[in-house]
Amino acid sequence: MSPAPDQILAHLHRLGHNRSDRRRAIVEAVCARSGSFAAQEIADELAPRGIGRATVYRTIAILQELGYLSRLHVGEECHRFALCDATHHHHLVCTSCGQVFPFDECEVEQTAARAAARVGFAVAGHHVDIYGSCAGCQARG
Repeated sequence: MSPAPDQILAHLHRLGHNRSDRRRAIVEAVCARSGSFAAQEIADELAPRGIGRATVYRTIAILQELGYLSRLHVGEECHRFALCDATHHHHLVCTSCGQVFPFDECEVEQTAARAAARVGFAVAGHHVDIYGSCAGCQARG
């Protein structure tokens, strides 16, 4: 389940970030997205409200650092994001419509641990995104 805007804003405030109307607008715009999005899309949406591109990009970077956003590699465009909770999970990403489906099942840790042990490697973490077509895009053919 994705976090609510108020939950994210409260966490940001606890970390010392201000509670500006601009930050609230950015967090709400991010939380309103159902699929993947580019930071520029949020910037374009909020520009008429006087919210600058730099403010949007800084806030998105903070949200990514805190684990509320995952950076996705969708097609040629590498800078897309998906809202998520901070638990360990991965994504199924539709390359047609940009919809993102998180999933918790993960056998990568065990596989990585075995491979790392063979070469004396210390694993710090991993990130998995699987790309394809969602059921809706497949049906549209």
